[in-house]
Amino acid sequence: MMVALAVSLLAVAGFGIGLWRSHVATVARSAMGTAMAGITAMMDSELDDDAKEVAVRRAGFALIRAAFGLCWRLALSLALAALPIFTADQVGLVPAEAVLTLMMRLDYLFIVSVAVLAGAHLLRRLRGPARHDPEALPEINRYSTADRFFHMLAFSSPAVMKGASKLEDRLMPDAVQAPDGPPIFITSLARGGTTALLNALHEVPGIATHTYRDMPFVTAPALWNRLAGGRGRDVGRHERAHGDGLEIDLDSPEAFEEVLWKTLWPGKYRSEGIALWDTSDRAPEAEAFISRQMRKVIHARRAAPGAARYCSKNNANIARIPYLLEAFPGCRIVVPLRRPETHAASLLRQHLNFLKLQKDDEFIRRYMRDIGHFEFGQIHKPLLFPGFDPEAFDPVTPDHWMDYWLHAFRHVERYKDRCLFVLQDDMRAEPQETLEALCAQLDVDPAGVNFSTHFRPTPDRAPQDLYTPALFAEADALYRGLERHAAPPPGLQGIGGNPITVRA
Repeated sequence: MMVALAVSLLAVAGFGIGLWRSHVATVARSAMGTAMAGITAMMDSELDDDAKEVAVRRAGFALIRAAFGLCWRLALSLALAALPIFTADQVGLVPAEAVLTLMMRLDYLFIVSVAVLAGAHLLRRLRGPARHDPEALPEINRYSTADRFFHMLAFSSPAVMKGASKLEDRLMPDAVQAPDGPPIFITSLARGGTTALLNALHEVPGIATHTYRDMPFVTAPALWNRLAGGRGRDVGRHERAHGDGLEIDLDSPEAFEEVLWKTLWPGKYRSEGIALWDTSDRAPEAEAFISRQMRKVIHARRAAPGAARYCSKNNANIARIPYLLEAFPGCRIVVPLRRPETHAASLLRQHLNFLKLQKDDEFIRRYMRDIGHFEFGQIHKPLLFPGFDPEAFDPVTPDHWMDYWLHAFRHVERYKDRCLFVLQDDMRAEPQETLEALCAQLDVDPAGVNFSTHFRPTPDRAPQDLYTPALFAEADALYRGLERHAAPPPGLQGIGGNPITVRA
């Protein structure tokens, strides 16, 4: 019995060594990636029929090669497993039949499987997370094959998003909840502090936001939540793709509102950049769609009846300020304001980060494009602020992002009397006082929420000599002007029905 056990373990070890040394897992992952690439091409609305045919044909040939590669690797591993069994039988140690009978027993299979899994887990812990370990990668890479399929299905066409919304309306007509006040729009250039501010306000009772649970069918949050398993669906907390230390899970708020704008106004998204919205772009049917979506989000978050406010973080809304003010009367537009030298440096850093991420993984590029996050990387589409020339500077240089900041906030300055500015310096230095003052201006009760956990306490600093002196001086002067305009009014007076700019 002991000899048969020893030979069987040698056979298991041989099989494992064969799989390991022949890199069968790498080949299998490559095959799955190739299959997903073919499916992605078929569902990519930006590709014409000829391009789809070429991509699918290329994926098909690659899968055939991968199949042959898997076959010979598995055959080699089986041969290595058979070698000790055959050798022991030939020299008379133990009959091959006795070894195979032992290996087919259920208790043997269970014990050996548990031991192998435990050993693999221990080895993985000792070695640390690998580059392709899903636990070590950002949220996009943690998508399973099924997750990616549903994502590509949802974003294969604007008609799918609109159809999902209509299906939810038909199957769950009561999956809406009326708001208890005008919507709150958090907007600025990316890296301005919008995510931290959204996370802080998300903690306030009665504030409803999009969360990762809404993905990928963001236009049907209640229906998709039910189909996907509701509260039973969960993932562990992990760092998001930006590499900025912010951790997320399915209940974390996120900027998915842009999906609606991209679906309803596709003509605004051009090859050179994204055009701005103004009051001439009013579209009653589209506005009704967005308003109903706001009520769906409030219902999906299960806020208390009669005490719910829709809140979104959408960096692209900085290009829609006049439109939002007219389309959603009384709305609050909150603009985090960050020093230009630190803001531009952070923008450049993230652009370089996503250039690499999107080069390494095609799905990351597809994911960011689908949710309308064109801020960085290979898919970078700048907002076309008045006077901004996207080709004036190379996007991998600091001056490009400083110039972008300057034109963006020149545009915002035109509406400074109709926005609520929040200084990044204040959110870092005095988060509790700053957010409580902002809540007062938003007419929401902070309910004792501890806001300090959402903001870094360290000063926000970056070198100023990264930029052309004249360009930085102009941006700094603009920041100083907005900073002075954001000084708090005496007594933090309420804003009544009209938004005004305050330093929160």
